[in-house]
Amino acid sequence: MAFIDLNLKKTYSSDVDDILRTFFIPVLKESKDYKRLTGFFSSSSLAAAAEGFGGLIENDGFIKMVMSPKISYKDFEIMKAVNNDPQKFAEAKMLPYLENIEDEFTRDHFFALGWMLANEKIEIRVAIPFDKSTQEMISKDDDPSSIFHQKVAIFTDAEGNRISFSGSVNESASGWQNNIEEGKVFRSWEPGQIDYLKSDIEKFDRFWNDQSPRTIIFELPQAIKKGFIDIAPKKKTEISKILERWESPKKSSINLFDYQTVAIKNWIKNDYKGIFEMATGTGKTFTALGCAKYVIEENEYIFVVIACPYKHLIQQWSHEIQKFGLRYDKLIISDSSNSHWKDELTNALIEQKLKRLKIIIVLTTHRTFASDSFRNIVQLESDTNVISFLIADEVHGIGSDFQKRGLDEYYKYRLGLSATPERFFDDDGTNLLLDYFGPTVYEFTLKDALTKINPATNDFYLTQYRYFPIFVRLSRENLEDYISQTKKIALVYSKTKDPAEEKHILTQLLNKRANIVKNADEKLGQLRKILDGFSQSQKWTIIYCTPQQIDSIMKILSQYSFITHRFTMEEKTSVNKDYGGISEREYILREFANGTYQILVAMKILDEGVDVPPARVAILMASSGNPREYIQRIGRVIRKFPGKQEAVIYDLIVVPTNKDMPPELQVIERKIFDKQLRRCEYISKLALNSSQALSEIYSFNPSHD
Repeated sequence: MAFIDLNLKKTYSSDVDDILRTFFIPVLKESKDYKRLTGFFSSSSLAAAAEGFGGLIENDGFIKMVMSPKISYKDFEIMKAVNNDPQKFAEAKMLPYLENIEDEFTRDHFFALGWMLANEKIEIRVAIPFDKSTQEMISKDDDPSSIFHQKVAIFTDAEGNRISFSGSVNESASGWQNNIEEGKVFRSWEPGQIDYLKSDIEKFDRFWNDQSPRTIIFELPQAIKKGFIDIAPKKKTEISKILERWESPKKSSINLFDYQTVAIKNWIKNDYKGIFEMATGTGKTFTALGCAKYVIEENEYIFVVIACPYKHLIQQWSHEIQKFGLRYDKLIISDSSNSHWKDELTNALIEQKLKRLKIIIVLTTHRTFASDSFRNIVQLESDTNVISFLIADEVHGIGSDFQKRGLDEYYKYRLGLSATPERFFDDDGTNLLLDYFGPTVYEFTLKDALTKINPATNDFYLTQYRYFPIFVRLSRENLEDYISQTKKIALVYSKTKDPAEEKHILTQLLNKRANIVKNADEKLGQLRKILDGFSQSQKWTIIYCTPQQIDSIMKILSQYSFITHRFTMEEKTSVNKDYGGISEREYILREFANGTYQILVAMKILDEGVDVPPARVAILMASSGNPREYIQRIGRVIRKFPGKQEAVIYDLIVVPTNKDMPPELQVIERKIFDKQLRRCEYISKLALNSSQALSEIYSFNPSHD
């Protein structure tokens, strides 16, 4: 099809026209050549117009683009640092965005752009407002008229027909889709329009050839170009898959189950507040996004904050948002991986105040969410007329002394997510969360997930498992240390009358016990016995341990033929070309999923929210008395995955040796151990080998020692 066959209007205005769908994509899809002057280029435009760019690539087309990085008064410091060198300035402004690509969606944009650069499908030149008479750069705050605001697009098809579009649209997703924009269309085959078309072509050529007195034009800095190319896919088929993922309009591939719809309705009925208490693997993320979708559909201007305990969970949320097809104008990653998040958040909220952005989604960590920087920006720049919606993933973590500071009254709609929202030995923190978020409005327990049928699969929601409790004793040295520490703390505990101090001392007691019991020497011997029972083809196994155990465990594993890897907080989350354009952490999980790494040795980093569905064997070298941690670890290996028939859980449990303890400590120890046995009993009752596991637990009576 040629341009002449397209049904195009003479003018377009986004308040009545879908410029992206009715003009830009159809024209770009038939283009062999695309020239663009834009005041601001965002790689999100590639996603918004993926279908069009895909057509241009298939046509063996070529793009010439003149674009400008956003420049503000704050950038004067950068200007001074580079001695008013425009090329160095552009590099300083743009390079950090390449170095901190955390979320999958942004990464895909950059992959596509890198592929085009590497395969010479696009040439980009940079425009900087620059007074050639004084040889100085100019910021928009210094001279608002100086910003590079030329916006012209010129298209050529295979037959040589040309179209120009000139108006107010920037090369960004919001420019084409969401802002109120307009433009005029001139066609080479229409009488009376050729002069206007030529004027637009001459304007483009003037800037492309650096012939403007108030703007300096130069090629994309090599460091930027190399950064894009280094992370680019090597094959055309890979870029085609990325473009297919983006095709607009986005449609959700997710159909919510009846129970998820009930949860959403319950939350709405509770005045848009509440907690979803849902077991791992039962879809609480998509249920929360269902709430967000409802709010977005019912309101025009929305500000959504999704707070997660760790940075790596932000990547998962970003991926799930794309998979769900949730609509938004701006998605911001606000954490230490994005050095520009403060500016991005500030600018987005200002744009929302000016009605230029309607839907903003912020993905952040609990810690950043509670920081003064984040809270001040939200309080100062947000519009009180905008619906603000807080989603707290693993909501129990928000109840800590520092992170609860983020629970501002500003957020009108509130949703907490957790399999176990109660804070361990912290009634005050738990009550604070219930006061702020409201009560549990929907519950889907581990038992529900293991015994109820999923109508979509005609199977249980989670994988059935076998549970093997393994009881171990403290060595003589461990026991002496344990008794010594317990005596000291129990002595103080017996004297205090202050409830706050009592709580603090009890916490100390548990922590002291954890430091010795978790690392009991005999556990390493039991690990060897478990490993001896594995075949050389053993795969998808996770060993949970403490920092003190990890080196010893890795040493033991080195004596076997298994391919293993650590998974701790030390592994990087930023993109690295050494790992094929993904982060070290993603690379490890990918290699584990495909079976290259047979065993992962993990600490707390795998407890909350990390998806490793292929995992099917867990060895719990150390578990605290916290039931949440225990359930989370089991949850990692009982998620559904193709080919996974059942999971296996080995649980190493330390038995108190009461005969060597003073009577006053035996009572305390028995209470602690009984609580641990109740946890084991709960897990045993849901196991495939329930009778065997319960028999092991019930037959053990430490009071006979």
